[in-house]
Amino acid sequence: MITRISVHATRGQKIAASVFGIFFLGILAGVVGVGALVASAFFAVDAETGLSDSIDNGGILYGGAVLFAAFFALIAMIAAAAVVTFLLQTFRSRATLSGSTLELTGALSTRRADLASAPVRIDTVPEYVRDPHDRVVPTGRRIPRLIAVDPSGRPVRLRLHGRDRGLLPSAELNALADAIESGTRPEPDAAHATQTAAILRRLATDPLARLI
Repeated sequence: MITRISVHATRGQKIAASVFGIFFLGILAGVVGVGALVASAFFAVDAETGLSDSIDNGGILYGGAVLFAAFFALIAMIAAAAVVTFLLQTFRSRATLSGSTLELTGALSTRRADLASAPVRIDTVPEYVRDPHDRVVPTGRRIPRLIAVDPSGRPVRLRLHGRDRGLLPSAELNALADAIESGTRPEPDAAHATQTAAILRRLATDPLARLI
């Protein structure tokens, strides 16, 4: 049985991300185009006048222009890579529970952990939002996370909040608890797994717990 965990972007969020990405990359392409035209004009004038052949005739200016062009190109590439990564994260991010295997897909990689046998625990991280001035500020709430260890020993972290900032649906939390309880472990991992499954079930059924 495959359960899709509700951490993926909604259709509206994907549309908004696409509009932002196209708009930003369009502006970036325009700025780069203008910069390329200016640089090509400068180098064309330089080739005709021979400014780069002598420091006295403007070689320092020529070298500065080359460094500026290289720096500008680097910044443009970093900005473009950041936007592309954001779009990949929006469209690719998902989490599925296939049997007892939790699979998390991110922008560039996929991580898996078998909840029936892996060491598991629950922790929390602070929640942040953007205020009207576009500053990142804490809300005072904490977001619970399920952490399982994959076969290589690396942690696989699943935030138990969906994209709507609410807890995952009760059915999904119970499915995660069922997967954890479906296997056996040595101590002390067994005790940690029992405690983790109990927390997941409390989050699924307790109305007060679901307010976090």
